[in-house]
Amino acid sequence: MHSVNGGQLAQLREAYPTAEVTAERFREELRAFGETARAAVTHWHTRLPEREWSPAQETEHVIRVNENTGRLVQLLLSDRELRAGPEQRGVMKDGKRQAPPGTEPGAGEEFGPLLERHAQAGEVLSALQPEANPARTYFHPFLGQLDGLDWMRMTTWHMAAHRRALRRGLEQLAAESKTS
Repeated sequence: MHSVNGGQLAQLREAYPTAEVTAERFREELRAFGETARAAVTHWHTRLPEREWSPAQETEHVIRVNENTGRLVQLLLSDRELRAGPEQRGVMKDGKRQAPPGTEPGAGEEFGPLLERHAQAGEVLSALQPEANPARTYFHPFLGQLDGLDWMRMTTWHMAAHRRALRRGLEQLAAESKTS
């Protein structure tokens, strides 16, 4: 299996060792991300300190990744033919991964519609039951070829990373408002 970053993929597999653990952690992160997004509503369109995006944009990006991952895992679990897509490597800027095409947020959608999309994408992903299947993979720009279970591991980790970043940004905004 070709891997852009085999070390990170190994870390994902260690953090989420089985399909059952991955599914449980995904549901936990889905709930926790929704709670963190709700806590951000008073700063919804405010750019977060040390981040490029507002809470609205962070949330939209996570949703776009989850929506795309849901469609991709459904394809990987089907018997439909897999067509090799372009293996375009991800872009790094100042040591940070940049959102791949199709996952970048817009100017910042309103809270209600994004919360609905978050729930819908979560329902799709929660219903999927992928197992490891190295015969059916699709290229990830930072991790290389992933099967359906690895895509679920990635989206679980991704959602947790953005939840933590969103929470840190909200804490910094709160601290700034107390000192001003």
